[in-house]
Amino acid sequence: MNARILFICPDIIEPSGGVKQIYRQVDVLNSLGYEALVVHQNQGFKPQWFEFDTPIEYHYMIHAELNNQPAIRPQWYVKLREAQLARNDLKIENSNILVFPEAYGPLINQVFPSNSKVIYNQGCYNSFRKFPLQLTKSETPYTRSSTLATLVNSDDAINYLKLAFSDIPILKIHHYINTKAFKPTTKKKQIIYMSRKNVEDIKQIVQINALRNNLNGWVIKDLDQLPHDEITHAMNESSIFLSSNLDEGFSLPSIEAMASGCLVIGYPGKGGKEYFKPEFSMPVPEKDIQQFATKLEEGIQKIGNQPQFLDDIAQKARAYIEGHYSEAIEKKDIKNAWDYILKANSNKSNA
Repeated sequence: MNARILFICPDIIEPSGGVKQIYRQVDVLNSLGYEALVVHQNQGFKPQWFEFDTPIEYHYMIHAELNNQPAIRPQWYVKLREAQLARNDLKIENSNILVFPEAYGPLINQVFPSNSKVIYNQGCYNSFRKFPLQLTKSETPYTRSSTLATLVNSDDAINYLKLAFSDIPILKIHHYINTKAFKPTTKKKQIIYMSRKNVEDIKQIVQINALRNNLNGWVIKDLDQLPHDEITHAMNESSIFLSSNLDEGFSLPSIEAMASGCLVIGYPGKGGKEYFKPEFSMPVPEKDIQQFATKLEEGIQKIGNQPQFLDDIAQKARAYIEGHYSEAIEKKDIKNAWDYILKANSNKSNA
């Protein structure tokens, strides 16, 4: 019998690609016959910005420890309140495998130390943010005997972690990009972006193009904080997506915009280098504001002067995405990864 798999997931209200991918992996695992759950902190919490049927449970204390929440009230009150909030916590068995986002850093070592663990590292450039400058391998959760593997979402993340740790198991899972949901519709003269990602660069790029009279008749729309279905609709009807990613593990919005038939212009954000192809996008070196502004002007001109331009790049982008980021590839990756992890867990238990 396979061990139960618990994905520890923060109670984030705002739209988050990382949260959505945790839910996605739990869904796929259950569809493959594994037993997997998302574990939030506060009873009744559910993301409101996308629809799901994913099984959820709650464990107040594991999140309280991971968040290292400071005591702003007397210690007796904190302990009493924690006991009240934790009384309905999911019972975590010693046989359960706990899956943690990389952002919890050194605190992963401290919670449920006897349980087997997996790190789901969707943002490799955040891997060591909470660690001291001069750290040793033993201080990290990656080399602990209890850590069975690290899951990542891009070749760049593999290279990053291999540079730090030459001998840990790193397993890549290709994201599934749903080309049935993200698909071109009647295109508007609309440029979209996400203000939570390096917005000061976007402002400069748009301002320069406004001063050069390139944006007459164009609508500029921020997708930040929109529900998932509204983001999908906006991508499908827009002509240009401005990518301001920097240190990203993969960056879903950029590739989803490509599937939607947008001309994606901007920074690949490191993890996006594997799909930011010049045949159907306009990659720009990070922080090169002048080139970014120039590429936006070039893109606007191509759309205006070449009626088939957006159709042509959409066909190329969608063919590439369907060949590399299909549901079948994702399921195969997840199955292979968890077959490996469960075998390692069995070997560890029998040792």
